[in-house]
Amino acid sequence: MIKNKILIVGGSSGLGIFLTNLYVKNKYKVTSISRNINKKINENVNQVVCDVSNINQLKKCLKQFRKNKINFDIIIHNVGGSKKMYDFDVSSDGYKDVWETNLGYMIEINNCFIPYMKSKKWGRIVHISSSAAYNFEAPVAYSSAKAALNTYVSSISRRLIKNNIVVSAVCPGPIELPNRYMSIAQKKNNNFWKNYKKNHLPIGRMAKPTEIISVVYFLTSKVASYCSGAIWNVDGSEY
Repeated sequence: MIKNKILIVGGSSGLGIFLTNLYVKNKYKVTSISRNINKKINENVNQVVCDVSNINQLKKCLKQFRKNKINFDIIIHNVGGSKKMYDFDVSSDGYKDVWETNLGYMIEINNCFIPYMKSKKWGRIVHISSSAAYNFEAPVAYSSAKAALNTYVSSISRRLIKNNIVVSAVCPGPIELPNRYMSIAQKKNNNFWKNYKKNHLPIGRMAKPTEIISVVYFLTSKVASYCSGAIWNVDGSEY
């Protein structure tokens, strides 16, 4: 039996692969939006190619969804990043670029599919945020964008819960993912990793992907009906 239709933004790489595999395994009808096709992903996944950080490209993609009358019961947003803007003196255009990557595209997608969820009087929207939202040692533009995302989740959830649409966010700490900066540092056991673990990770290790996606899976379920506006920190007591 096929369960709810789910859209995973960023479902073909990183944590998104684990999310996609989890929902396919549990018989959901999965659509993934990513920059590239991943041939290793289950053939039953509908992979849509789109750079969601390019708003014009995203609008064309969403227009095609509407034209084909494709809607979703569940949306998981798993895209974001610092755009390699690490300094504090980023220009306003730089902040805007990071904001679009971490929050702007989400608004376009949510606004597209929320009317359908309202008509069904049921929906789940989960945003993968970051411990950077409250970790002020992270890049300033990135931290600001994630903090804004959490505020967006808290605010919009109040408007949508009356329609039985639960909006939430998950804030992971560093995750064990191949070729990521923290994973490389951990593998090398260099001074950066040693200092970070000592000062910020009481748990003494990075999160395993399954520890993050299990929380996301719960928040998209029927039993999460009272979790409207929840901001879940899954960070090993990072801060």
